[in-house]
Amino acid sequence: MKWLGWLCLLLPLLTQAQPLKIKVPQLPVHQLADEYQLPLLKLALEKSGTPFTIELVPTTLTQDSLRRELEEGKRFNLYWMGTSSELESRLTAIPIPLFRGMEGMRVALIHQDDQEKFAQITGLEQLRKFRAGQGIGWSDGRILDAAGIPTYAGRAANLFRLINRREAIDFFPRSLVEAFSEQHELVEPYPNLVIERHLLLRYPYAQFFFVNHDQKKLAKALQTGLERAYADGSFLRFFNQHPRVREALAGANLAGRTTITLSNPDVTDAMRKVPAHYWEWPLP
Repeated sequence: MKWLGWLCLLLPLLTQAQPLKIKVPQLPVHQLADEYQLPLLKLALEKSGTPFTIELVPTTLTQDSLRRELEEGKRFNLYWMGTSSELESRLTAIPIPLFRGMEGMRVALIHQDDQEKFAQITGLEQLRKFRAGQGIGWSDGRILDAAGIPTYAGRAANLFRLINRREAIDFFPRSLVEAFSEQHELVEPYPNLVIERHLLLRYPYAQFFFVNHDQKKLAKALQTGLERAYADGSFLRFFNQHPRVREALAGANLAGRTTITLSNPDVTDAMRKVPAHYWEWPLP
């Protein structure tokens, strides 16, 4: 029966050696995810020292449906989303902003023939005359609603089409990096889609990694890995040297834009507790 004793000793080691099996949704427009969030996820997991595998699961689900799937934890168990109190109650947030606060700096995707209209806007009151597109279940929709900006909610992939056809919505607010990446990715199917050159929306916001509440080992690995990546400088090197980040900052002409600052009625507990050194653009 000695083998039974050895098995009892080996079982904890075998359990520890099992890699984390991570299932991530892959949406139709995903160039930025391939270039930024997925490499950052791998960096964090490598820094954690925990073995892992990542499976990309193609889907066209809205964020609302993705959140429900993450809660169940069967089809997916990790994704990145703009945070909200509801998300943080239903899922476990890893409270380190993936874009260092750039998530709350928004430019608009518009139809190329509408630039002159937007160039005349000097403040929020004028912006309220235009309708913004928002994805179904997106947290920042509440920010626009609270500011009195009319919104139209739909699937993100459809919102690009509506802008290109000049239908239903006037602009589609996107974070700096998202806007430049999506314009590149969608230039062929949507040639009328351009980045508006005059306005910048600014509000407190952060995108976090989220996991199912039961995924405690994965949550710990992500938290540990991101903290270590900050401590050894690899997170900041990844961010500061990333081509999409550099392109967005160089091309956005932030100093020349008219900034409209919006309040976020749902600045979450996790956002408030983020240490200052994780913000490049702190909460205004």
